[in-house]
Amino acid sequence: MKKRYVFLVLLAVLIVAAGPLFAAGSRADSKSVELSVAWWGGDLRHQKTLSMIDKYMTRFPDVKVISQYAAYTDYWTSMATQATAGNLPDVYLVQLTYLGEYASRGLMRPLKELIDAGKIDVSNYTQGALSGSSYNNQVVGITLGDTTACMVYNKSLLERVGHPLPKDQMSYREFGDYLKSLAPKLPRGTVAFQLNNNNEAAIENFARNYGCYGVTSADGKQLGYTKEILTDYLNFWLDLYKSDVSGTMELILDERSKQFADSLMGKGQMAVWFTNVNQGKIFQASVDDQLGMARYPVANNATHPNIEAAVCSTWAISGRTAKVDTAAQFINFMVNDWEAQEIYDMDIGVPGSKVIQDRLIAQLNPNNKIDIMKIREIELMQSILSTIEPFNGRPPSYGALVDDLHRRIDSVLSGNMTVPQAVDAHFAAAQTLLQ
Repeated sequence: MKKRYVFLVLLAVLIVAAGPLFAAGSRADSKSVELSVAWWGGDLRHQKTLSMIDKYMTRFPDVKVISQYAAYTDYWTSMATQATAGNLPDVYLVQLTYLGEYASRGLMRPLKELIDAGKIDVSNYTQGALSGSSYNNQVVGITLGDTTACMVYNKSLLERVGHPLPKDQMSYREFGDYLKSLAPKLPRGTVAFQLNNNNEAAIENFARNYGCYGVTSADGKQLGYTKEILTDYLNFWLDLYKSDVSGTMELILDERSKQFADSLMGKGQMAVWFTNVNQGKIFQASVDDQLGMARYPVANNATHPNIEAAVCSTWAISGRTAKVDTAAQFINFMVNDWEAQEIYDMDIGVPGSKVIQDRLIAQLNPNNKIDIMKIREIELMQSILSTIEPFNGRPPSYGALVDDLHRRIDSVLSGNMTVPQAVDAHFAAAQTLLQ
């Protein structure tokens, strides 16, 4: 009996001592939140993002992030399926091309209320960084990285042949003359320009230079440019092609299918090409020559020169999630925490926060070729984001319209269509695509 009494006393003591521990465990369990998060990219981006998420979960141990990621094309196929089924991730990454489609369907939650409450801090963001992640004048995402179309050039090659470096925002006429005067100076087997008339931003920028909304009207119901604007645009590319600044059509088509390292650009045999600003540092890592970047050309007599569409990769909160505050907390950490941003290292573009931008520049080496391109990337995007006019996203039909236009341009360059025929065919196709 005495032994049993002692045992009960000891058990009571243990229960009393352990009680707070069990209660704390119960409270933690009751607060635990699973947050589903999705993004696209290659292996390096996945590892960086997972490392950022590990830091987030260390900082906020009551949240368990369930990650899903895939290559770009597979990602959007999966997202379309999940959107149809009504089970999008709580937080997911959206690219500008898809922003209009997802926001117009209520799949991206407007963030003004969360921003006004201080749950997402955008106090260090320029208006340009916010407008790129907006739809119908509502902020629907917070950019993880912004980029836009630019001109990359082989600085070492241009200096070797004694040709001046391209300037920011050259007019199309100046740019054409620049390439035509450069081509005869280049060694055999080297071309002046990658005639990648299929660069998705080219027609968008050209139209916006003349005050158009973009590829379509703002409501997405008709083409944004006139036949006259498109005629000028096609004639520019045809003139460049006839001037032999890019080689034969066979060479042009062949170059489009190559990875950078195997292309004329990667071999130091191309002087100038169009790409996105965030690609400059990646190209630089693959070549010995020093590269440079300049702001995109503008149409002749442009009425709106500062019109580049900031191509955001933006964190969105699902319009259907109930975990709104946790989602906001996650996004705020991913875009504003220095340790997280240091890991990410501008993988998908320049972060929106000016504070983060300045800290990134401060740790870069101005004598290192890759760091020089990183510094130029940040400074170029700072200039662009502080001057560009608001742009509220591309409509769902954007991709199909641009693909159709690229086919028409190739037909013109190949001699299978005249410019007027291509213009009429594109406008006819648009009537179907925009229904």
